[in-house]
Amino acid sequence: MADLLSIGKTGLFASKKSLETTGHNLANANTEGFSRQRVIQQTGIPIVKGGLIHGTGSRIKNVVRIHNEHVEKKLHDATSEHSFFKEKAFQLAQVEDVFNEINQDGLNKVLNKFFNSFRELGNQPENETIRSYVRDNAKLVLKDFKRIKTTLDSIDKNISRKVQANVVAINQIITNVATLNKKIATSESSSDEASDLRDSRDNKINQLSEFFQTKVYSDGKGRYVVSAEGVGTLVAGGEAQLLAVGGDNRTGSEPDGRMHVYFKNRPSYPFTNKIKKGELAAMIAVRDQDIGQLRKNVDLVAFEFINTVNAIHRRGYVNRQVKLDPQGKAIDNNKNHPINGINFFAVPKELKNISENIALSKEVLADLSNITTAMSPNSPGDNRIALAISKLQSEKILDNGTTTLEEKYLQSIGTIGLISGKAKLNADQSHGILNQTKSVKERFSGVSIDEEAANMVRYQHAYDASAKVMKTAEEMFQTVLSIKR
Repeated sequence: MADLLSIGKTGLFASKKSLETTGHNLANANTEGFSRQRVIQQTGIPIVKGGLIHGTGSRIKNVVRIHNEHVEKKLHDATSEHSFFKEKAFQLAQVEDVFNEINQDGLNKVLNKFFNSFRELGNQPENETIRSYVRDNAKLVLKDFKRIKTTLDSIDKNISRKVQANVVAINQIITNVATLNKKIATSESSSDEASDLRDSRDNKINQLSEFFQTKVYSDGKGRYVVSAEGVGTLVAGGEAQLLAVGGDNRTGSEPDGRMHVYFKNRPSYPFTNKIKKGELAAMIAVRDQDIGQLRKNVDLVAFEFINTVNAIHRRGYVNRQVKLDPQGKAIDNNKNHPINGINFFAVPKELKNISENIALSKEVLADLSNITTAMSPNSPGDNRIALAISKLQSEKILDNGTTTLEEKYLQSIGTIGLISGKAKLNADQSHGILNQTKSVKERFSGVSIDEEAANMVRYQHAYDASAKVMKTAEEMFQTVLSIKR
């Protein structure tokens, strides 16, 4: 009877623990990332008495969470993929807004206005008002080149600031993962439950996957070793290898102040361009590749625009009376007031950042008569220079004589549009895959309220039955005692 009482007691404890676990599942039915838990119950170790084997009831082996490592890995990969395309689409949308010419006069329109104003000047080469109009349109072109450069630089700097913020968040996450590794190892070494801690750790890894593609495996003690794909190990056991952001310490900060990512204890080896997937990779790709190439293309258009206009403009003569020698050649004896060889734009020193440094020549700024239209001196009706400049609008002067200035510019912004459109499409598709993966995990690890409610009834009945076993054992014991009296 003492054995019967012990057997009932083990059943009572097992049912109680199962009820507690069921209640814990129900309480966390809406907790993100929670994996339902199950009590693993085993028979007690049997004993032999009088040649017979006697059962000793049941015992709780452990409490496990319903978890699938393969599904978890797919979720991490899907999260990285979606975060990459979502962030890339967001950043490229901002770049597209720089070249939006629907609601404003963009560079393409002001370039056309500039060439059309020279065409009008060709029709009326003596008209001072049209000369002023030409100079004003030229200023609009310069202003828009600078606007594009300034806005792209602003987007670049915003990306760098966001990279810095992401690195701070990453360091917090990997520090938390390292701390959870320690807590899980300590808890499980003393046979305590660590299912909730493991869920917290998986949630942290999933948050980390938003920034870059992660690779995770468990060591012999149940601790995670976490690495960034293509970069290196971030967490090993209870140790976290923190990241930092700064200039490339091998050469110092780059001219544009661009920031790089590296391990805090290895500042001389940045791995910025090795990051795969996730927000970080998307931002870096837009900053270093898409915006970088766009800058080069816009600078190239500005460079060729300035040089070709200057090359033609220098061939012309000023729109004022000049002295001629007996042979009819113009006499240029005043360096402060040249009569030809005048640049319309200031000559650029280098191709890089020309969009920001573009300017009118001091001669054109000082005197409208220095805007040349004639190829011969003292020829008021000569419009050959003005017409030649206006024809640059359709001249193929780029890419080995195959592309006009307008076509090169439109190709550049068209390429950004295509990349942006593709990123948006991929973001939508990856979002669907991510939701599907979350659904698979939820079906496998999530809490079913109906199932848990049924389990509660089942464990409650088992608890009641075990209590009745104990009550019966007590009644039998009292019967035996009454016989002795």
